[in-house]
Amino acid sequence: MTDRIATCGALAALICATVLMGTPAEAQEIKNSLTPEDWAYTLPDGVTTKEVKWYSESIQCWAKVFYPKDFSEKASRPAIVLGHGWTGTHSSMEKYGARFAKHGLVAMVIDYRGWGNSGGFISPLQDIRTDDMVRHTTLTATVRIKRTRLLPMKQVEDYRNAISYIQGEPGVDPDRIGIWGSSYSGGHVVTVAALDARVKVAVGQVPAISGKNVPMAPRPIRKALLEDAIKRARTGKGGEFKTGFSTPRMVDIETQLEASQYHPYHYLYRIPETTALLFIGAENEELYGPEKNKDRGEAAANEHPGPSKYIDIRGITHFEMYIDEAFERGSNAAAAWYLAYL
Repeated sequence: MTDRIATCGALAALICATVLMGTPAEAQEIKNSLTPEDWAYTLPDGVTTKEVKWYSESIQCWAKVFYPKDFSEKASRPAIVLGHGWTGTHSSMEKYGARFAKHGLVAMVIDYRGWGNSGGFISPLQDIRTDDMVRHTTLTATVRIKRTRLLPMKQVEDYRNAISYIQGEPGVDPDRIGIWGSSYSGGHVVTVAALDARVKVAVGQVPAISGKNVPMAPRPIRKALLEDAIKRARTGKGGEFKTGFSTPRMVDIETQLEASQYHPYHYLYRIPETTALLFIGAENEELYGPEKNKDRGEAAANEHPGPSKYIDIRGITHFEMYIDEAFERGSNAAAAWYLAYL
């Protein structure tokens, strides 16, 4: 465990309690996905919700906002934006939104563009030419709507646009904004915090923080990915493949190219010293490998000159982080971190 800051007694007790003892991974069945039963939750007493529409690059997106007990539009509460992981949707994140609201935080659980309840990416199927002198044109056209488009920097844009939405919510303090992400979005929170000064606190759970030992330079494009990129540029269409764990989906080969060049670790040096970072890892992480996962998360905390911490929850695997005692410990530790630094 890395702890490079002084914390108050109550916060330290809550966060330190997140270190779990458990059965070694080799002695138990590995959980390799989540089910609707794992996503289920009970709304805490007094917590209310509202489904909202917001926009990212003019595409209408969906979110559920969780409001704490006794919330008032005349108040000034801190708010958290939560994004889902690789091929996920809001379903697996809502229990975290409910938990954060229980601790007095406004929590906005989003679907990225093209996922869950959000709108997809729209492209016309015929040649449409307009005049630069006419900025807005209204017309009827046949379009293609693409869903499950998985591009990391597009998802980073969605985080930032969701922040803009929640800053305008009555009762939210626009100067006290945090972000939360798990798995693939656990890497996004690093990138978002580096690009957006509005983020005061970022928490990454079982985070995919790639790039620690990768040179900060453009990477060569593998032959198959280059051929697909050329095809997309010349025809507007590329190849697809199936990926995912709890909810496998078809995505573009473009995803492989973009993901191979996406390294959140490279953004750490851009995060302001005043931003507080918390990373929560699983001791028996099976997706990235236990040593690599801890090395990235712990090193990322050490790289940050401001408030930072790495917690390694013992005896659990990647997907076990979302359920049972690990969920309790991880979500409460994250809430304590927000309350301490927002």
